[in-house]
Amino acid sequence: MSRFVQQIDLLDPDDVEKCGGKATSLGILTRLGVRVPPGFCIFDDAFLHLLEANSLNNQIAAIIPKLDFDDYENIDKNTGQIRSLIKESIIPGDLEKDIGDQYADLVDDVNRFVAVRSSVSVRNSDVSSFPGMMDTYHYILGIEDVLLKVRKCWASLWTTRAAFARHQQNVVQNSGVIAPVVQLMVKSEIAGVLFTANPINKHTGDIVIESNWGLGESVVSGKSMNDFYILDKDSLDIKQEQISPKTVMVTMDEAKGSDRIEIPVPEELASVPTLSENHLKALGEAGKRIEDHFGFNVDVEWAFQEDTLYILQARKIRGLEE
Repeated sequence: MSRFVQQIDLLDPDDVEKCGGKATSLGILTRLGVRVPPGFCIFDDAFLHLLEANSLNNQIAAIIPKLDFDDYENIDKNTGQIRSLIKESIIPGDLEKDIGDQYADLVDDVNRFVAVRSSVSVRNSDVSSFPGMMDTYHYILGIEDVLLKVRKCWASLWTTRAAFARHQQNVVQNSGVIAPVVQLMVKSEIAGVLFTANPINKHTGDIVIESNWGLGESVVSGKSMNDFYILDKDSLDIKQEQISPKTVMVTMDEAKGSDRIEIPVPEELASVPTLSENHLKALGEAGKRIEDHFGFNVDVEWAFQEDTLYILQARKIRGLEE
């Protein structure tokens, strides 16, 4: 086994500190039999190896005491300096080889694109997630761009909002680590989020689904109006359906031939329902299966490619107990 890289399907709950909550959850879901895009995780040791090889530990440690959390411009400036150090660093040769070998085994002439996602771990802590705080990159093509996006994932540990989140949770600033996840890209035609309890009224007998065309980033970011469904958890009957005039979607940048772009929803799709009854049933069944396995209500990110459902992430619904 590589010191720095491991396939997702070989990860288990004991790997959470070195792989973060997202990667570990994907490993559990894969072994559960849920369809997860194949890929690999780059362990937290890889980031520590990068910092040491580029002599960045002392430089970052010298900037941290300058962070003034009562002064936004101060935080933005100083975290920006740390991000620049990481993005401009050189990935050590042994780590680059491990990533390159796994990437070569993952892609082929048909499946050429990957997504690079951030999975957060915190050393010596039970914190394993900062939802929405780290970056994700889609439709990445070629090992050089993968390595660039991996460095950007590591650097996103030091966005202004991530530093504020650690400060608010009393997490030591330099204890956070990102374990990037590289997965085959789902050519998402429809995507969104699913909750196995109603996050608004906290009713646990509902399954709530939001969806839009393209990638799920338009749903997660809140930039788009989305279709909204409520299912009865027991029967999976539709209790409520609201088809919105969808305005914005995220998809591959066709002009560039890689990466993602935000575009207007084509007029002919704007008012068309994104999900059929079969889609909703598949989502409801997957949500119940994941909830039953984990033993708590879950927040799930998902995507359909040619009517095949892929699960991209699953985690506990936050704030449901409040």
